Amino acid sequence: MKNLVYGFLLSLQFFTSFPIRKALPMTDKSVTAMFGAMPFISLLMGMAVVLVIRLNDVYFEFSPLFLAILVAVLNVAMTGGLHLDGWIDLGDAYFSYRDKEKRLEILSDSRVGAFGAIALAVLLLLKVGIFHEMFLQRPSHLFYYVLIVPLLCRLAIMIYFNMSVNVKESGLAAYFKKQVIPGRLWIFIGVYLLIILVFGILLKDVFFFVLLVVMLISALFYRNWTYKHFGGMTGDLLGALYEGMELVLWGILLLCI
Repeated sequence: MKNLVYGFLLSLQFFTSFPIRKALPMTDKSVTAMFGAMPFISLLMGMAVVLVIRLNDVYFEFSPLFLAILVAVLNVAMTGGLHLDGWIDLGDAYFSYRDKEKRLEILSDSRVGAFGAIALAVLLLLKVGIFHEMFLQRPSHLFYYVLIVPLLCRLAIMIYFNMSVNVKESGLAAYFKKQVIPGRLWIFIGVYLLIILVFGILLKDVFFFVLLVVMLISALFYRNWTYKHFGGMTGDLLGALYEGMELVLWGILLLCI
């Protein structure tokens, strides 16, 4: 139980902007629990978004476009832009059309290039557009989708992380890879998959299963794609996966609903 608590706090510390200033133990069990807590953290973030939507419905009544912008900004604020940084670096690295070694070098560069800026603009515009359409259409299970999509995105990170080899020997991703217990992480993944299936059955919503299947296929495709173009996994590629997966899942919902 102690390691689960440490893992939850570590997950808040590393993957959100929530101010956890305390030095926490970084053992193999606590780091594994940290990854295991990631989808739960996403669930809490989804609840914050649901609260904003409900407050808007009851009190503010902003336009769907402005609400979409608020939700997009809130998501960035809650993660501190952590995953967006990976998306930007991926854009710069991939569209450089260089060899793997040069792409990895660009991934590690903190500067933002033209392609990274373009990738960021495209991502945010598409997200705002999708949120806007969702708020206009207001599907019956919208609040559940707001909860399940970020959870699935973090679950995709866990699967990708556990199935991939780190291509760099330095950095947080390499450190975490050495610390995490793969078998235990698969148990966390299995529990979350089971919970999603149960909720989909209880709600009688086929889109829960559609989103789950799309997430699994996309995560496997992304793994193969990153191996081909980068030789493996890095921390930036993990962050980019979250942003890209969120776009894919919301896009699928928009097309199907």
